[in-house]
Amino acid sequence: MSGRQWPVRSRGLLNSASRVFRGLLCLACFAAAALAQERREREPNSVYAERRAKLAAQLDGPMILSGFTGREEVSDTYVFEQEENFYYLTGHNEEGAGLILLPAGPKGDVPNVSRETLFLPAKNPEKEKWNGVRMSPSDPGIEARTGFAAVKPFEGDFHSIVENLAKTFSNFYTILPYQKELGGYPHEKDVVDWLQAAAPQAKLKDVRAQIGALRQIKSPGELAFLKEAIDLSLDAHFEAMKLMRPGLYEYQVSAKMVEIHAWGGSEAEGYAPIVGAGPNSTVLHYDKLSRKIADGDIVVLDVGAQSSGYSSDITRTLPANGKFTARQREIYGIVLGAQNAALAALKPGMDFCSKGDKSVHKIAYNYINSHGKDLHGKSLGPYFIHGLGHHVGLNVHDAGDICAPFQPGMIITIEPGIYIPEENLGVRIEDDVLITESGHKLLSERLPRDPSEIEKIMAEAAVARAKGENRETRGDVSSAETPADGTAIRSLIEKYAKSIDGADTALAAEVWLNSPDVSFIHPLGHEHGFEQIKQNVYTHLMGDTFSERKLSVHDVSVHVYGDAAWAEFYWDFAAKFRKDGAPLATRGRETQLYRKAQGRWRLVHVHYSGMPVTGERQGF
Repeated sequence: MSGRQWPVRSRGLLNSASRVFRGLLCLACFAAAALAQERREREPNSVYAERRAKLAAQLDGPMILSGFTGREEVSDTYVFEQEENFYYLTGHNEEGAGLILLPAGPKGDVPNVSRETLFLPAKNPEKEKWNGVRMSPSDPGIEARTGFAAVKPFEGDFHSIVENLAKTFSNFYTILPYQKELGGYPHEKDVVDWLQAAAPQAKLKDVRAQIGALRQIKSPGELAFLKEAIDLSLDAHFEAMKLMRPGLYEYQVSAKMVEIHAWGGSEAEGYAPIVGAGPNSTVLHYDKLSRKIADGDIVVLDVGAQSSGYSSDITRTLPANGKFTARQREIYGIVLGAQNAALAALKPGMDFCSKGDKSVHKIAYNYINSHGKDLHGKSLGPYFIHGLGHHVGLNVHDAGDICAPFQPGMIITIEPGIYIPEENLGVRIEDDVLITESGHKLLSERLPRDPSEIEKIMAEAAVARAKGENRETRGDVSSAETPADGTAIRSLIEKYAKSIDGADTALAAEVWLNSPDVSFIHPLGHEHGFEQIKQNVYTHLMGDTFSERKLSVHDVSVHVYGDAAWAEFYWDFAAKFRKDGAPLATRGRETQLYRKAQGRWRLVHVHYSGMPVTGERQGF
């Protein structure tokens, strides 16, 4: 993943049809973020203490840092994740904390002030009823739990100790807001403003570079977390290769990859997943994920898992139909050649600079520029529009100067790319690499890069998928099942769609089992019984609210098990509001359960959820 830094991640009955579909859209937009969870593992306290000691040796005044407050986001999907530098030095992942670190040696001898102090919010039992138990300075054994010799209340003590230190020290260290590029996050400015008010005579110095230099060399624990994240990412990319085919939406591929991450223990993605097909393959940080993948598309998948706060970054480029065209394969081969050329030269002492004889970026660029042409006969160098790589760690674009020489213990990405909008053709191949004493180790080597191997995996998956679909339709669980079962259920699904189109309760009665036990679950409600479904879904929602409706289903799969079956499909829904003719367009995924009684299949349960709308949003 190249380019800009990503911001802090956020997490986040049928009164009217408008309310329902607004709710669906909100749920869909927050779905990916809502999967985020807090970091699950951390390193031992001794590791964080060692980092603080190394930093203190470089200071001539106190360092003051404030962790995130937990109020940086107002979204209901927000999941707290500590500010990276604060977490790197403390391992503390709860809100409202502060840190004061005094310089090493005699300079750090200050009466009644510990050389390192962690500040925590006071105990709040009422808040803990809602948000769970939090560490507090009054907890027994809190020093041993946190690894700090002194743990004090944030309110009052933090401010008073800073005021006291200002009488002894003329220089304070903290993280100053960026003066350019991103302009500085509000948190950084808030801390600086607070410090200037608490100690107006102190000169503030930026400690970002010193912490960043430490973060570049990974500890054994960090390396283990990164390997976990990389392995989960590779699993997800393998699944995407097997899943990929024309007719899927970009968001479906992304959803499957995110599912693999979460199932394996990832608490979040390292960045918003990028799945760009056709023209979207040429957009570096494409994140709409709204295109239906077409036959002949090339698809860039830049999706990486996070594990215990550490982010991987992996990209592969696939042919949607399983076979690269001659032109796609040509450009892919050039990108792969550039990556291999850079990897061959990768070792300590090289760098990402665009100039000089130690530049792996220059090696990759020169390879691209000397191989192949665009449609006008010009060299392809100008189509390599980003850097060759970056550091990864607590941030997917972790601390690291692009012109600083590589050192053993760094983990970086190598990701050449060519993007030709005129041809709707973008190719990027990205791998995570550990710099070693003698060279490098490709941590993502398990995931194929060779185009023939990728095609082989996709072809084998297509054959297995075809066999599986045949089994689903036939029903392979018992000899009593026949191909007619699958055909009957698919016919009922068609009738179901038509019953929605016409708000037709008579047709619905031919699909549903007329029983108080049937159910219909949607994001904002749960209908019980066929009579309630007819009234709330068909008559009120579909009939009274919309003047026109069209439900289209696709990617239907049917699974038959004796006298029970379940079906799954994706749907597109277009309608017009009766009150003003405003158009509405949305889509989603649906699971249905069927029961066979007296030789006839009937629908007994529906569970659907919405997904993001493609194109311009209309109606809500």
